[in-house]
Amino acid sequence: MFRNYLKIAVRTLWRNRLFTGLNVLGLSIGTAACWLIFQIVSYELSFDADHPNADRIYKIVSQFNFEGKASGNAGAPKPLAGAIRKEIGGIETVVGLHEQYVTSLQVPQATGKPIVFEDIDRVIATTGDYFKLVPYRWLAGDVANQLTKPNQVVLTKSRAERYFPNQTPAQMMGKTLLYWDTLAVEVTGIVADLGRSTSFADQEFLSLTTIQKGNLVKEFTEVWGNTGSNDQIYLLAEATADPDQLSRKINVLSATYSAAELKKWGDFSRKHQLLSLRDVHFGVDFTDNNRKANRNVLYALLGLAVFLLVLAIINYVNLSTAQLPQRAKEIGIKKTLGSRRTQLIANFLGETALVTLLACVVAYGWTQFFNNSFGDLLPEGIELYQNPLQTLGFVALLIIVVALLSGWYPGLLITRFQPTQILRGHLSVSIGENRFTLRKSLIVFQFVVAQVFIIGTLIWNQQLHYALTADLGFKREAIFTVQVPWKLLENPAYKGKQFALKQEFKRLPEVGAVSLGNPPFNQSFSSNTHKYKGKKGEVERNVYRKYVDNDLIRLYGMKLLAGRNLQISDTTNEYVINATAARAFGFANPQEAIGQRLTENGSSKPIPIVGVVSDFHTASFSQKIEPLALMTDKNSLGNFNIRMASNNPADWQAGIQKMEKLWKRTYPNSSFDYKFYDDMIEQFYTSERTTARIVNLATIIAIIISCLGLFGLATLTAFQRTKEIGVRKVLGASVASIVSLLSTDFLKLVLVAIVIASPIAWWAMNRWLQDFAYKIDIEWWVFALAGGLAVGIALLTVSFQSIKAALMNPVKS
Repeated sequence: MFRNYLKIAVRTLWRNRLFTGLNVLGLSIGTAACWLIFQIVSYELSFDADHPNADRIYKIVSQFNFEGKASGNAGAPKPLAGAIRKEIGGIETVVGLHEQYVTSLQVPQATGKPIVFEDIDRVIATTGDYFKLVPYRWLAGDVANQLTKPNQVVLTKSRAERYFPNQTPAQMMGKTLLYWDTLAVEVTGIVADLGRSTSFADQEFLSLTTIQKGNLVKEFTEVWGNTGSNDQIYLLAEATADPDQLSRKINVLSATYSAAELKKWGDFSRKHQLLSLRDVHFGVDFTDNNRKANRNVLYALLGLAVFLLVLAIINYVNLSTAQLPQRAKEIGIKKTLGSRRTQLIANFLGETALVTLLACVVAYGWTQFFNNSFGDLLPEGIELYQNPLQTLGFVALLIIVVALLSGWYPGLLITRFQPTQILRGHLSVSIGENRFTLRKSLIVFQFVVAQVFIIGTLIWNQQLHYALTADLGFKREAIFTVQVPWKLLENPAYKGKQFALKQEFKRLPEVGAVSLGNPPFNQSFSSNTHKYKGKKGEVERNVYRKYVDNDLIRLYGMKLLAGRNLQISDTTNEYVINATAARAFGFANPQEAIGQRLTENGSSKPIPIVGVVSDFHTASFSQKIEPLALMTDKNSLGNFNIRMASNNPADWQAGIQKMEKLWKRTYPNSSFDYKFYDDMIEQFYTSERTTARIVNLATIIAIIISCLGLFGLATLTAFQRTKEIGVRKVLGASVASIVSLLSTDFLKLVLVAIVIASPIAWWAMNRWLQDFAYKIDIEWWVFALAGGLAVGIALLTVSFQSIKAALMNPVKS
């Protein structure tokens, strides 16, 4: 029986292979999109999901409120871990860790020079309690005595194999590593890499006493007032502990010890929060060295997957019902021969399941194409995440759901045909008084979704283009930057050499200007509160600070509104502030600020304001321009800003090669890693560009699927009105008039979709633009253009069938 059903289904699909191909194409595209999004979401949700005791592990994070502005920090004060351990009950383990960046590491060799590694990341300093929190599988070493003494390190297997290739874990034990080329540390343990998605992604574990006593980290002091994202605290609560109660106790403890220090910061407050381990990966407000995922974005992706899959199912329903008139006699004969309603529905569902299965095979090809062409849109590490059972279960469920949703309505519809009417040739696919009401509604829904995507894509890309091309308040053409490694700046052998190198660069004919300092648009700045005592009283404001020399303002073409430029000096002794800072401190105009003095929090020395520059952007357009001060300090100048003499990129290479030779002569062991400033600015919008690409792809998919559904409706209409078209042609109707007649109904559906979609798209994009401090205005022409695109796409879709029907010989019809 099953074999016969399968044969009939295959023959039916092959006989109607055009529609079969369209159905497979539409379902495969929707299924592939759903499949890819499932992979992304399941990977992100897998982080720390199977970690032992995940429901009892918490990370202590900090929340700041400064001058009414809230912000988050992944860290906590260093001494808080010890205080919790001593003074708060209900906790099994408290683990403090310090994320450490190692500039250089040497692996001594029995013969010859040591092997040198530079810029080592994923290194933390912690205690042996860390391994109670994160249960590694030990390949060598004893967990009971780990990280209890100075100069000990535990390595993961992958990191150990990097340092000691072709050696077993047992052979690696007792080996010596030289951190920062001076600190000798013994390898006391090797652990297997965690074979799951986890927030504990570090690879080297130094004993905390190594850092504390080695005095290798600048200002490694346990100060209650300091909070940095590289100082983190985890705790394992007892099974009966109340997290809310623990959080209150921790905040009371922290406030007790840090009140005096925090008071120095003025209008500043700090609170701590217990972030569950299951939420750490999604803590976008508490960033650290690990990549974070936004739950809202994941939910939006899931919504996108559902929309695209629904569009594909609607497309299948439309195309399937479009074929019913052609299959009428087959259905009538089956009913006459005694086929029951359930059998007819089962046959149709079987065909749908077969089409869905074919679509899933094609969808797999689409996913591979996406991985090869747009792999950069996928989250880092997803290629290592494999869960075959979960994937097979999802695909099986997808086939069942899609087959049922796609095949149930057409299968139900065919059972309503009366066999006597069919065999007499009196077929009507009407339902009630309204012909094709459901089908037209589905077409409208498809184009509503497509229209929302089109409008969203236009506005999204318009805002992104505005952010990348708008006037930032400075010149950025023909400029690139080079950073002197900070380890060289700290090295007495290279002290001050950047100033001599700057003069050599300036003498090159290909170079227009050179400056040392923080570029205007980047995250290289610090901040502190500053006070100004004027006639109206004392004003206190937070001021962002950038260290620059006296050439940076001219190099970037910033406009001095009042006063003069900075004078180079060894320490900060004068400010050039921006116009926003001048207004923030109450000056009526830029000139009024000249000569006034600001006092930095923690300092008793007032600093005079010698100049005011026009405002310029220091970060993305989602952030407002804040009060900012430019200042000079020779010890903080390590970033070269170089403007070429020519704006023609073809002229730059010769100058870059000359500068590289001068650089190598000054810093022989450091590479000349230059970055074009335009590229650096674009990196600020990586997230927006990635999202824009996803929205663009989703728009293309929505349009393709919607057009397939429209094509099915056009085919059905042309079939139903074949005799009418023949009569009209005999009576003298032109091809143009018949095409117009057949296209009008479709245009009405598209116009209805445009009317419905436009306010929805306006509301959604207006909400999105609220995240930007500087944004475009949504203008009417965007909706007109999107509507024109939708109408044009619809006309192109239906024109084939309309013209084909209009050119048909009336004798045949």
